[in-house]
Amino acid sequence: MTQKDLMQTMVVRRYKVLERMLNVNGTLFGGDAMGWMDKVGHELAVSITNKTMYTFMADKIKFLKPVFLNEMVEVCAQPLELGPVKLSVQLTVTADPEGPNRRVALTGIYTFVQLDEHHRPQRINYNILSDFA
Repeated sequence: MTQKDLMQTMVVRRYKVLERMLNVNGTLFGGDAMGWMDKVGHELAVSITNKTMYTFMADKIKFLKPVFLNEMVEVCAQPLELGPVKLSVQLTVTADPEGPNRRVALTGIYTFVQLDEHHRPQRINYNILSDFA
């Protein structure tokens, strides 16, 4: 694959908001939403690298709109940057993705790394083919 191909990779997963996921305000608990973002982002990182990846950082998390009981949410992960040691993923959580109340509820950037046997970040080999081969 070329770097352009890898940058077009996307993972989308859907979840339903259950009662046990609600906070004291009766809306989706942010920790559950961030957990879904981490899982979907990790799935994308692994699909791009074919390696075991680890969450390094969750950044710029924005809680934009509330999500309510029994709503479906769609979590979408797309590569943001394929760095030599870190892979950054843009995540978007959309509530009611096919309904009349469709809205972006959360956004954020998660960064993943590959660790060596000493648990230190190591260089990521993306196996990118040259566009000029």
